[in-house]
Amino acid sequence: MLPAAVFGAVTMLIFTVQHQPRVSSASSVVQVSAPATATPETTPPSVEADPTPTAVSSPPPAEHDEVAARALALMREKVASADAGIEVYDRATGVVLTELNADRQFFSMSVVKLLIALDVLRANGWDLPDESMQARLTRMITVSDDDIASSLWVQQGGTAIVTRMAKLLQLTGTQPPSSPGQWGSTKITAADMVKVYNYIEDTLPRAAHDLLYNAMYHASQAGSDGTNQFFGIPDGLPGTTWAIKQGWGTSGTQAVYNTTGLLGEDARYVVIVLCSAPSRYYRTLPTALTAGTRALGSLVG
Repeated sequence: MLPAAVFGAVTMLIFTVQHQPRVSSASSVVQVSAPATATPETTPPSVEADPTPTAVSSPPPAEHDEVAARALALMREKVASADAGIEVYDRATGVVLTELNADRQFFSMSVVKLLIALDVLRANGWDLPDESMQARLTRMITVSDDDIASSLWVQQGGTAIVTRMAKLLQLTGTQPPSSPGQWGSTKITAADMVKVYNYIEDTLPRAAHDLLYNAMYHASQAGSDGTNQFFGIPDGLPGTTWAIKQGWGTSGTQAVYNTTGLLGEDARYVVIVLCSAPSRYYRTLPTALTAGTRALGSLVG
């Protein structure tokens, strides 16, 4: 769901720099639903053994749960019926800094594009695909291009993508959409998305990692559908180094806005805030999400 120029497939050295604070610009919000498509019967070609997630012990209980509770309270000052799943994870210490409803399922919207991209890389034996595919993956992440996501969803087997990635990354709360063509209705949790980002940072081969990180680092303000995707992390935590994947849209009667990403020098923190409310709040929900995300700044500054 996003716009902008296609960044050519490149594998760049990652320089740790700060995104400068940016002022949010009001833009029309376009309600997006994933197009219904048939799921092919074929399976992607088998590849060498997949890299398994780095073994880590279960993190200790969150140290600052009152911060996540405050974040939700701030969201509800804007949208009283808002619900949220939140987790902030410190990759340097292995500590969950704060969490709230981290195992509650929310619709993924375009956040599932990370799983689609990972599955494409898996099908290529975790080597970089050709330049054309690198460009498509980059655009799908950077401007959240729905057409590319829908094409790759069909190419990779639809709901099988989610099933494969959930098994590989040990995602216990992630489930395929009940309607096979509606990839945006994949169910995810904040805790599972922390695992996804840890997998990208700790397990992916360097070239594959750099492809995804650079795409998230260069996320454009305007999505391919014209939506301002600088809600949540970009506007709520300005002046930080971030690499993000956002999601927005509706599923059934629910409006959903999700902000997810890596923050800080050396991608130290994983910040996940998943948010939903009745669909009538679609236009005000991103403001509520940003207000809640701002409350997390004391943990990642």
